[in-house]
Amino acid sequence: MGIGMKLHHFAEPKPPRPDFKIVIPSRLSPRGGTFKLVFYLPDSYHSSPDGYRYPVVVNFHGGGFTLGTGTDDARWASTVINNVDAVLVSVEYRLAPEYPFSVGVEDGTDAVIYLASHAEELKLDAQRMALSGFSAGGNFAFTVPLMLHDLQNDAGKRSLATSNDNYTTSSRNSSTLSLPPRPNSSYASSSYLNLPRPSPVHSYSSTGSILKLTDLEPTALEMHQSIPPLTLRCIVSFYPPTDFRQTRDSKRATNPAPEKNLPPMLTKLFDESYMHPRDMIDLTDPYLSPAAGSDALLKSAYPQDIVLYTCEYDMLNAEGIAFGERLSSENVGKTVHGGLIKEVPHAFDKKPNPLKFPKSADRCYAEACAELRRVFGGRSSVEERRQLDKCETVDRFEDGVPEIRVSE
Repeated sequence: MGIGMKLHHFAEPKPPRPDFKIVIPSRLSPRGGTFKLVFYLPDSYHSSPDGYRYPVVVNFHGGGFTLGTGTDDARWASTVINNVDAVLVSVEYRLAPEYPFSVGVEDGTDAVIYLASHAEELKLDAQRMALSGFSAGGNFAFTVPLMLHDLQNDAGKRSLATSNDNYTTSSRNSSTLSLPPRPNSSYASSSYLNLPRPSPVHSYSSTGSILKLTDLEPTALEMHQSIPPLTLRCIVSFYPPTDFRQTRDSKRATNPAPEKNLPPMLTKLFDESYMHPRDMIDLTDPYLSPAAGSDALLKSAYPQDIVLYTCEYDMLNAEGIAFGERLSSENVGKTVHGGLIKEVPHAFDKKPNPLKFPKSADRCYAEACAELRRVFGGRSSVEERRQLDKCETVDRFEDGVPEIRVSE
């Protein structure tokens, strides 16, 4: 995958390098530790007037929950920073099998809380946040808001010690924010979330070309264990898995081009690495299968605007379409943009082609950025309008299968 991504990044126009990285502490995972946030900045960032705050897109890369890095979606980052004039922060969440479910969801939620807490220092607008993700990262774009919603509604009502008598707290500070147990869930990491008081964690650079940041000043998050005010304006999800209650065999059968499915050996590796130990994983947990969440949960946890793309030659297409139609139904009431991308396989926008970036991917990126600009309060750029004029789109989840036809 690493070789493929290097070839993918060779295609013109070449994507940008990150502007800097920082390392943040894990507060929600009982395992503790740290992980990286990778920042891509618009050109105006360093010359913007004092007090100006940029909207921020928090992104989650793909890789079956076991592979990938925060720089894999550099082309998407380039489109966002150039066409939306927003900061994109890619989360290098910790990977399975060393960090199985639900560490990645916890890291993603930690990232959103941390960025909102340090918004002033990082020149971010915590009231204009969006989530994006690809494949496994597209799953996180739908599961992180559920965890965040539960924290915002339950934080402070119950301590970890009183909510779970069987959970050992000897190595953790007992002054925590936590969630009460969720029904039908036996995995401690996904059931009991906590926000311990952190010890100082120093930011550092992974390469000499990445800006080294000094430690950020403590905020209410560190001092008072309070989640800062923040608003998610949009979710952008590309070809995500949304329902692990369905077997892989049943999903494969929905693909009209079965030869384009990911190899069974690879998907088995992904599943057994992330959902481990398997006999302790509840496949109906919404933090794993967002499609298993109730209509009431999806309605209250998700922002009004959702951009969802699925691929015709992908075993995840049918469940993605079903989820999109449900989100736009009367019971949930979300506005769902995007649709089915015809005649492309899973991860169509990550082809290891050093000579050409797919026009279908350009199209989807431009369309998603147009929606982001709208929800953030900006107007579509001239380049976005030119890209949108190249193709015809049927954008209706509620009236049937949406399609995107791209003229190559």
